[in-house]
Amino acid sequence: MPCFIHRNLLRPASLLLASALLITACGGNSSPTSTTDTSTTDTSTTDTSTTDTSTTDTSTTDTSTTDTSTTDTSTTDTSTTDTSTTDTSTTDTSTTDTSTTDTSTTDTSTTDTSTTDSLPPIPVRITNARGALLDGQLVKTNTVQESTAALSDPAAKAPAVIPVYDVKQYRVTYQTLDGDGNLSTASGIIAVPQKPAGAKSPLLSFQHGTVFHNIEAPSNDTVATSPVNIIASLGFVVIAADYIGYGTSQGKDHPYLQKIPSAAVVTDFIVAAKQWLAEQRQPLNDQLFLTGYSEGGYVTLAAQQALEAAGTPITASVAGAGPYDLQYTLDELLNPKALLAAAGGALGLSRPAIAAKYPGKVDEATVDLLMYILIPKESDIKFSKTFLMDWMANDYDTMKNNSLYDWQAKTPTRLTHGRDDVTVPFGNSTRALDGMRAKGTADIELDECFAIPADHTGCIKPYAQVMTQYFSTFAKDL
Repeated sequence: MPCFIHRNLLRPASLLLASALLITACGGNSSPTSTTDTSTTDTSTTDTSTTDTSTTDTSTTDTSTTDTSTTDTSTTDTSTTDTSTTDTSTTDTSTTDTSTTDTSTTDTSTTDTSTTDSLPPIPVRITNARGALLDGQLVKTNTVQESTAALSDPAAKAPAVIPVYDVKQYRVTYQTLDGDGNLSTASGIIAVPQKPAGAKSPLLSFQHGTVFHNIEAPSNDTVATSPVNIIASLGFVVIAADYIGYGTSQGKDHPYLQKIPSAAVVTDFIVAAKQWLAEQRQPLNDQLFLTGYSEGGYVTLAAQQALEAAGTPITASVAGAGPYDLQYTLDELLNPKALLAAAGGALGLSRPAIAAKYPGKVDEATVDLLMYILIPKESDIKFSKTFLMDWMANDYDTMKNNSLYDWQAKTPTRLTHGRDDVTVPFGNSTRALDGMRAKGTADIELDECFAIPADHTGCIKPYAQVMTQYFSTFAKDL
């Protein structure tokens, strides 16, 4: 599937209804080691008797053989104690066995010995708590050539970039909160650019837009065209949470546009991902970037707000076309006139009165009907209807609490949006810009999309371009 394309636009026939839900969107030692081992074994048959007392070797016999003194000076056999094991145990390791065994051994110990001493100790895993790492496994490797070919697709929504690294993608499971506040197992993807051993990378958390099929969740969508892969090929370690309701947690309600679980699934994944990377001895620098489009833009600001409140430094954030003001968004998209027009007047859907069936809210039947109309029948994701219930019950306090347009951000933040967006109204971004500035946000700008048309889909590629260019002004160790 083309990179950065929203595979979640609803059917044009019910555009206003589709818009309504917003459920669119969205080391130098390794080569000497292998040669030394061969030369050591070949240099002598006697060598076996002095098995790898590389020190003794050096001081005694090795004047006669320049080769051995060279090999022994590299002290690979001394530092790699495995050689002594292989040589001693098999006196006739003078065959190919030694070079084979040692090469594989030296690979690990050379990479690690040169770097692990400088890395911090691996933290002890937390268990049965938010952010607890459960498991991780390699699911896909994409080469530079594959990523480059993906970008050559005319339909690709990726920015104009040049992939630099092969990328390995790992599916990781961890614990976070579900929509009911219960500890739940969730999944996500970690994409690691294949740099030289010990090379650091910045960490970037990518928040995906709304999708209707589990196969499109980040840990399942590992093709070369995926945004996660393309960004990682530039040198970022990229993580992307699947969200509750996707991946491992498929079958649970997806807490759509609910701020606390939306933020938790990201912030907890950052904790788990750092643990997994530390265990893999994959060093990070001190930078953290956040980005996402549509629902991903909303989740980006939710995670940013939570991380800032916890005192976690964020280098920069880019949020595209998100529904930051829930009441404004739903008022714009779900007013009775729009509903009647989209439904041909047959449904007669207007805001019902508060019903006792759902204390403090409304009768769920109308909401169920809306969900039935708005979500594709073939969708295998269950969406929580809480956000619709809140709106229809005029629960302004809850909608305000779940909104993200009216707070002080400490992180340099860029918003992107297009005026022709009928899926997520453009006013979300102007309201967020004004509201956050009014609260004292010092570094926030709105980068308006001028694509033709400047609608939700048309502005995906401009968002991606803004994101990569803006982050490049901060990023180190790419």
